[in-house]
Amino acid sequence: MTARILVVDDEPALRRTLERALRNLGYDVVSVGDPQLVYELLDAADYDLVMLDIHLPQMSGDTLAIALLRRWPKLAGRILLMTGDPWALRANWPEELRECPLLVKPFTLDALGSMVHTALAAPAPQAQRKRNGG
Repeated sequence: MTARILVVDDEPALRRTLERALRNLGYDVVSVGDPQLVYELLDAADYDLVMLDIHLPQMSGDTLAIALLRRWPKLAGRILLMTGDPWALRANWPEELRECPLLVKPFTLDALGSMVHTALAAPAPQAQRKRNGG
C-alpha cells in the first residue's frame, strides 16, 4: 500500500517541489498552503504522515501540530515539522512535539527521502500502541 502524505507549507514553489519529489519516491501526496484546510483533509481521509512548516502566516505550525495531535492522537510521531530556524524553536519546544521529527530547511532531496522513510518506518509511539491494544 502506498503511504499517503499531507504537505502543509505556505510557499507554493516549495510545495510543488515536495509534491514532485515525494511522488517520485512513490508516495501519494496532497499539499495545501492554508492550514485551515488540514482539518477538512484529515477528517475526510487517513494520512500516514503530515509534513508541516513551522512558520505559517495564518497560525504557527507548532500550535497547529499540537492541535492535530490532540484531535488525531494516531498522528503521534507522524507529523514531520519543517523549519529554517530550528534553534529558536528548540528553545521553547512544547512537550507534545518531542516525538515529531524535524527537517531543517534548506534540505536535500536525499535528506527529505531519508527523513520521510524513517518517519513512516518508525513504530507507533508507546501510548498509541497501548490505546490500540498492542
